[in-house]
Amino acid sequence: MCGRYTLYSEKDDPEIRRIVAAVNQRFDGQLKTGDILPSDLAPVICWNRRHTSHISLELMSWGYQNPFKRGLIINARAETILEKPLFHEDFKQRRCLIPAAGFYEWDAEKKRYLFQADQLLYLAGIYHNFMGSNKFVILTKPPNEAVEAVHNRMPVLIPPTQSEKWFDDLTAAVELTKNDTVPLTGQVTNQARDNTQIRFPLDFES
Repeated sequence: MCGRYTLYSEKDDPEIRRIVAAVNQRFDGQLKTGDILPSDLAPVICWNRRHTSHISLELMSWGYQNPFKRGLIINARAETILEKPLFHEDFKQRRCLIPAAGFYEWDAEKKRYLFQADQLLYLAGIYHNFMGSNKFVILTKPPNEAVEAVHNRMPVLIPPTQSEKWFDDLTAAVELTKNDTVPLTGQVTNQARDNTQIRFPLDFES
């Protein structure tokens, strides 16, 4: 699963600053750095063929409305993404990337680990419009060597050099969901980076 990630970085990351500044300028300062929780607004990179540069930076909320019960669906399994009616058209037509300074996973003892890389991470996602606003979910996969001792799932990570293939080539995108080329390091962290509490049921995998 991936139930929380962060835009906060102890390093002065110019890419994070650029993304936050661009979103705040476009959307009147609605975004701040820190932990991102389900239902929060977050920056999302989309492929917009109608735009001259193709790349579009949008502000979306995290989580699809569950069509069967109250709550949000926040993750989708990459292995079955094309088999699920709720997700398959979004994967074919509306793939996106979610910038993150790191993501969290919890072990069996409820210790929280923060996983990061030497550069900004790009989590694979899909999105759709629901009642006039765009919502996204994060794709997950079996863990790589860095994560497997902590949890049995992790976000799909797309290397920046492969972003165009992720957006523009469905066959390549399927293969990229199996990618393990982004090196990660993890550490236990108890630092609270926000005060937001989850207030509704969540479905981590669907």
